Parts: sequence; C-alpha cells; structure tokens
Amino acid sequence: MANKDKKGFNTGVYAVLTSIILAVVLVVMTIFSVVTKYTAFSPEKIAQSYVDGIIQTGDGYNAYKTTLVSKNQKYGDFIINAYMRPYVNDGDDVKQADFVGTGSEEEQKAIDEVYNTMYAYYCELIKTEGWDKYDAVFDKYFSRLTEVRKAVYGDEFMNTEFMFGALEANVQTYADSLTGTKRTFTPDNKKVLREETIGAYQVMFGNIEKVETENIVDGKKQTVTEEQPVYKLTTEVKSCEELSKADAKAYAEEFSKRIKPVAKSGEAKADKFGLTDVDKKHAFKTNMVNAFEKLDCSADIEGAAKVSLEVKDQNGNTVATQELFVVKIGSSWYVDNTNINTSALYISQGE
Repeated sequence: MANKDKKGFNTGVYAVLTSIILAVVLVVMTIFSVVTKYTAFSPEKIAQSYVDGIIQTGDGYNAYKTTLVSKNQKYGDFIINAYMRPYVNDGDDVKQADFVGTGSEEEQKAIDEVYNTMYAYYCELIKTEGWDKYDAVFDKYFSRLTEVRKAVYGDEFMNTEFMFGALEANVQTYADSLTGTKRTFTPDNKKVLREETIGAYQVMFGNIEKVETENIVDGKKQTVTEEQPVYKLTTEVKSCEELSKADAKAYAEEFSKRIKPVAKSGEAKADKFGLTDVDKKHAFKTNMVNAFEKLDCSADIEGAAKVSLEVKDQNGNTVATQELFVVKIGSSWYVDNTNINTSALYISQGE
C-alpha cells in the first residue's frame, strides 16, 4: 500500500520534480484555456466547470478564471496589480541571498522551508477565510510570504515569479493531499524517486480495487497489479433556470450594489501601502486602482441564470450540492463570485 503521509516538497527530488511540474502546468493551462473558451457559451457548462474545478482538487484559486473577476482583465495581471505589487522589491539595488540561483542544497532547503511553511498557512486560510473571500486570502498570504522569505532567506528581495511560485506550489500540494499522487521515477527508470501517496478523497470514498500501476521490479520499471483505493467524483447539473429580462435587470442592479464598494476600494488600498506612480511604465497606484475598478461589470450584464448542481461519488451517493448564479455578457457566461458560498465543496474539511 502507498504511504499515507503528505509532506510537501522534498529537497532531494526538488530539481527533478520542478521540470516535471512546469511541464504539467503548461499542459493543464492549455487544456483549461480551450475548455473554458467553449464552456463559456453555456450557463450549464460554465457552472459545471466552476464546481468541478473546485470539487476535484479543492482549487478555488484557479476557479476564478471562470468568474467575473477575469471578465475585464487577465487573472494573473489582477493578482499582480491588486495584491502583489505592494510587496515587490526586485530592483537592482536589492541584494538576494548568496545561494539564490546556485541550485545548491542550501537553496533547495530554503525553497522547501518557504513552501512548506506557507503551505501550513495556506491550509489555515482555506479553513478560516475560504476562496470566496479571495481579497482576504491574497492580502494575508502575500503579507505572510514576505515575512517568511525574509526569515528564511535573510534578504529583502521579492518578485512576482517567487510569489506565484510559492502560491501555486501550495495550491498543487493541497490538490495532491486530496487526490493522492503516483510514484515518480529517476530519469533512468531504475529507482523510485518518490513513492505514491494516499489522498483524503481516497480515504473518504475509495473502494479497494486491483489496478495496474508502475513500480520497480528487479531493478526495472514494470507494470504491476496492486490493490489501491479508487474513487470518482462526478458533477451534474440538476437544473438551470434563466431569469426573465426584468429579473435579470434586477439581478444586475443587486450585483452593482455588491461590487461597487469593492471596485472603489483600490485607491484606499494603494494609499495604505504608499503606492505611487513613478512613470507610465511603473504606474503602481493607477494599476491597483484600475484592477479593482475593472471588477465592476454591472453595466454589461444582459442575462442571468440560477444553476443547481450535485456532486456524486462512484456509488451514486450525493456528497455535495451547490447553487450559484451565472451572468451573460455578450455571448459568454460568467460565474458571479460575489453571490456564492462554496464551503460545501471542501468536503475533506467536513463542511
């Protein structure tokens, strides 16, 4: 049986796993982009994509790519301009720790310590705030990351690449803790680099079955049959009710009331952090103000729909239900993230 412990990144395998993870991320991003392009034309499919994205791996972070947050701006740019910029300090006059960029064991240990320390904090934020409160999650996460970086590296340096690296590694580790992971092997396929792990979903829902997997037998990687807990979660749309024109207009007005205070909060946030516009290329305050202002899509909403969804395991048991509203702008539908509670989808936390 696989090892049930999930400890995060291991220093001995970090270099090899990094290239693998980057390749997987690029493939996933491409698939996500294509899938989102076509699901956006259907209120049922965009709702299903949103819920399924969270339920499968607990990934409330990437779920925002299907919401109104990403309607008027790229999601990554929004995160940079609205949340990362106050902490970025990557000028030529800011010295990094001597081991940065060396690929040494010291650097690997520092990366591991930052990622693992932040992972514990990430899990705490998911439990206490939840991704429905993304503003609080981003604010608190990057503030803490800055402190942890300084404590571990002993420098003042911070850039967006490092910040995305830590956050997205934590998101992936959280997903692994739910789904479990497969064995990975050395490049010559003669040794196990990392043993597989059993995830929370396998424990909660898994049926013990014989499955074909890869392992090392007599010094060679071979396909073997092992008993493992197997599960499957399926998201189904139970109903989709498009609102009348009058009701959709009323819904847009209610959305406007919810979003306008958020959209107007950028200037106060920028002033709190002391952000200013240095020049056109470094318009830090303006970029933060604009990032929040672009969240207001109320004038563009042409339709709305209420969608009810159900999540079932492989035995047909309902493990979660979710109701959400999607809105139509042009020919595309978006999830209204201002009017939703996804806590039921984080089933591993017993919510």
